[in-house]
Amino acid sequence: MRIIDSQVHIWAENTPARPWAPNMEGRAHLAEPLSAERLLGMMAEAGVDAAILVPPSLEGDRNDLCLAAARTFSDRFAVMGRIDFTKPESRAALATWRDQPGMLGLRLTFHRPDTRPQLTNGTADWLWPAAEKHAVPLMVHASERLPVLAEIAARHPGLTLIVDHMGFGRETMDANAPAGAARVAALARYTNVFVKVSALPCFSSEP
Repeated sequence: MRIIDSQVHIWAENTPARPWAPNMEGRAHLAEPLSAERLLGMMAEAGVDAAILVPPSLEGDRNDLCLAAARTFSDRFAVMGRIDFTKPESRAALATWRDQPGMLGLRLTFHRPDTRPQLTNGTADWLWPAAEKHAVPLMVHASERLPVLAEIAARHPGLTLIVDHMGFGRETMDANAPAGAARVAALARYTNVFVKVSALPCFSSEP
């Protein structure tokens, strides 16, 4: 069986030449940068054959580090990139998004106070039909808004939607996990919706 990790972040050091996004100090998963080479060693220890790289929010909307890793280790890595879809130039970029070597699609997050409203206030409305038209799969983290994702999936049957982290949120731990599972299972009727089994240790307090 080929084992593929559905989401791994890599990142560079926070420097003036490559500054992290504002308010992202302390948001790295490790105290030091995580390079593609170091990640490969960790994957070998865990028996993981390949991984999907997702640029972390601390690096803003930069995809260059992950794309470089995918070019260097094309048999081990591919990328679901980030984009600021509020910028007008992003509309033109989507047409050729998958022409970038190693780029598979986009990863979107709607779980923070600044991004949560964008899912329903019209900001992202253009994105769903555009991604459907250009065959750009979307990974979406909006755990408490799964019914909204269901509506999007129904309106755009040709759009590939991938629900992040099993549709679970920070509150979906331990005894609350069955309710979270039922919530995401309600999406099973949509053939264009897929689910990432990722971040599983975050949803259990067991050692």
